[in-house]
Amino acid sequence: MMIGRLLRIVWLLFLLLLIVSCRAPSPDDELSGRITLWHSWPEEDALVLEEALAQFEEIHPGVSIVPVTLPEDQILDEYHKSGNDGLGPALLIGDDGWIGELVNAGLIRPLIPDDNTTSLFDSRNRALTQNQGQIFGVPLSLAPNALYYNKSVVTEPPETLDELLQDAEAGNQVAFVPRFEEAYWGIQAFGEGLFDDQGNFTLAESGFTEWLSWLNEAQLAPGVILNVDDASLLDLFTSGQVAYYVAGPEKQALIATGIDEENPFEYGVVPLPKGPQGPAGPLLPAETILLYAFTSSEQSRIADSLAAFLDNQQQSIRFMRELNRVPANPTVRVDQRIYPIVNGFARQASTAVVIPNEIASDLLVSTGDRAYASVLSGVLSPEEAVCEFGLEVAAFQDYRAADISLPQGCEIPAESLTIE
Repeated sequence: MMIGRLLRIVWLLFLLLLIVSCRAPSPDDELSGRITLWHSWPEEDALVLEEALAQFEEIHPGVSIVPVTLPEDQILDEYHKSGNDGLGPALLIGDDGWIGELVNAGLIRPLIPDDNTTSLFDSRNRALTQNQGQIFGVPLSLAPNALYYNKSVVTEPPETLDELLQDAEAGNQVAFVPRFEEAYWGIQAFGEGLFDDQGNFTLAESGFTEWLSWLNEAQLAPGVILNVDDASLLDLFTSGQVAYYVAGPEKQALIATGIDEENPFEYGVVPLPKGPQGPAGPLLPAETILLYAFTSSEQSRIADSLAAFLDNQQQSIRFMRELNRVPANPTVRVDQRIYPIVNGFARQASTAVVIPNEIASDLLVSTGDRAYASVLSGVLSPEEAVCEFGLEVAAFQDYRAADISLPQGCEIPAESLTIE
């Protein structure tokens, strides 16, 4: 009797062990190894990041993460050097504008969204990270330009460009940098933007000519200050000399520390004023987690898991709450009552513009800067400047005839146009 009972117990234990051994192991349970993460966050921000990394290590005790801080103006060059030597970090927190360059250099690998990351990739986030049909990286935070305003003198911020000019003339001056990246926001307010949803260059319908015309007239209007010296414009705002200032969320700390202690004021942030054709569309820079191409399979699994973790709801809220960063995670709700400043940028992000990663961004910006400068200095008319801009973009992008739409009277020489 006793022997039979023991045999039954042994048999049940054997079955239990068999069931457990047949269970498919969870990939997360197996994470083990050491990886490096590079970033250029300021010291105080880095402490918050390290708290998040420590939490990930607590969940995965077999994982060790080594964060390395590099200067913002050096990190990309250092990544190129280390990456080409096979010594790049498993993760790099950087600019989404680096994706095209790093893909061409073969230094980052694509990410295949799974159950942990699919919710992170709405159409906007796909556009931010997509190159040649593949996704490279995970957007972490967004940084569109929006309208800062002084609450001491402004009770109702302007919603349209006409209202902005009227308020400036009445004494509430406005200041911003009139260059391609900083002042891209008005193009969409007058047209359809420079690129359509398929990435085609649609200059004819873009609104660029009309926006440059508006700027050319606005620079002579009372209360409007257009200047390329952004530091001076920031000083004008923090000293209370101008009521409106156009900039991104990265300027919050400088504004907070720069406000005159003898004449303090609260500031707010709202979307930029709309134009005759619709809402303003500033460019949408995104801080993005990029994945090194040459890591072991185990390091790649850790890196993918960590990227998803840093961008999940809880960590996105942590970075928003403690650092005022605008979450890229589309499932995070930014409550205006709790996070009024972040909410202003988040609302602006909903109409912001993503330049396709296949575009040579450095050349696009420098070419665009020349168009702005030429018009505002009186060297070229808006029509002439936009035509020259279009011809240069067509040349360095080697566009096919089907990919381009130029304004009337602006034509590419037949011998220089690629036709497919």
